[in-house]
Amino acid sequence: MAGLAVAQEPATVAPIGVPLKLEPLPFEFDALEPYLDAATLKLHHGRHHAEVVRNLQCILDRANLQVGSVTSLMPMIRSVVLPCDPRRTVVKMGGPPETLSAQDQKALRLYGGAHVNHTAFWRFLTPPGTGPKGPEGRVAAAIARDFGSVDEFKAAFADAAVNHFGSGWAFLVCRPDGRLVITTLKGEDNPLMTEFVKPAKQGRFILCLDLWEHSYYARYQNDRKKYVDAWWNVVNWNFVARGHALATSKLSA
Repeated sequence: MAGLAVAQEPATVAPIGVPLKLEPLPFEFDALEPYLDAATLKLHHGRHHAEVVRNLQCILDRANLQVGSVTSLMPMIRSVVLPCDPRRTVVKMGGPPETLSAQDQKALRLYGGAHVNHTAFWRFLTPPGTGPKGPEGRVAAAIARDFGSVDEFKAAFADAAVNHFGSGWAFLVCRPDGRLVITTLKGEDNPLMTEFVKPAKQGRFILCLDLWEHSYYARYQNDRKKYVDAWWNVVNWNFVARGHALATSKLSA
């Protein structure tokens, strides 16, 4: 759900994913001022997200799992088959394949989701004035088709984000049929988690907004609406276009 921003939508889009590491931000911590403040960004990325990655690594090490992209785990948290652990002295023969314990499933859902969501969140940000001020090209046409206009989409997305109860995330999701929908999810869930998310909310998300208080409280306190309004000024619309191109590439093949 993430990658490097590009100036235009390419004819073919290379697959992109989320490696098991904390990616450095492609801009300085103060580059999003005055909309997102440097102090919050530094704590959010350098401390909170870094801790998420450490916890996720511990879970995967305990399960002897090695993954190239954490996004590949999102649809199969309950059903991922564990490899044979060479550290064991007794090997189980026969029966159903071994899966994660209920405790590790819960932890992978939390920390795996948090890592995927946060990695995408950073990639969907860009310093003000460094990219388009709104969606362009095919993604703009798709937004107009499914929401009436870009302004109507932004109003609907902001309304969903502001009125989401408690912590969570707001997403613009490209459904498997190519239609765009807005949804919010609690905790660290995302639309890739088909085992936990209702079908109407499933798909590839091509834009996301962190609604946890740690992402905005220092600057905006409890005024989530001001945070959402400010965030529009630093959305990386080039990357939204790339995400949409990737999500719809098989549909147009």
